Amino acid sequence: MAETVQQLLRERRTGTGTAVKFGDQVWTWQEHLGEAERQAAALIALANTDRPLHVGTLLGNTPAMLTAMAAAGLGGYVLCGVNNTRRGAALARDIAKAHCQILLTDAAHRDLLDGLDLPGVRVVDVDSPDWQTLLDGAGELVPHREVSATDTFMLIFTSGTSGEPKAVQVAHMMVPFAGVALVDRFEITTADV
Repeated sequence: MAETVQQLLRERRTGTGTAVKFGDQVWTWQEHLGEAERQAAALIALANTDRPLHVGTLLGNTPAMLTAMAAAGLGGYVLCGVNNTRRGAALARDIAKAHCQILLTDAAHRDLLDGLDLPGVRVVDVDSPDWQTLLDGAGELVPHREVSATDTFMLIFTSGTSGEPKAVQVAHMMVPFAGVALVDRFEITTADV
């Protein structure tokens, strides 16, 4: 049984079953994880190896977010889910607090970054032609690292109801662990999407 997101996704890399449905669009596991591998390879190539490889996401609940999550899992770097309800200095603070060196955003959220001082952060618009060019030129994925079960997969910010939001570490092992519980509870099969 897989102990990490990296292992779990690798097991599904050649799957032909449906992985993602969004509106009229459908991706097989092979298509979805192929996109994730290209993204991970592109982001690892952009990264500064002298800094922790933390990639922030200022995205909605879309396939782009799912691809970013899968890319982080396969690529062995930390994904930082930036809260898209934050604004101005508070948003900049969260991005800095998570030590993001790359921040993925899209057309729907790009304007939230207008006027923000984000030193050391490379902002990448996943809806831009430049991003597509970067993906097209990405080589084969060589993971940033092989992860262990206790390594951090994601940082997820709390709501901030009792003060400033805090970045909570989610270990790789928590995803397969929680997944098994959900599969059992809701009787999910391989036919479900």
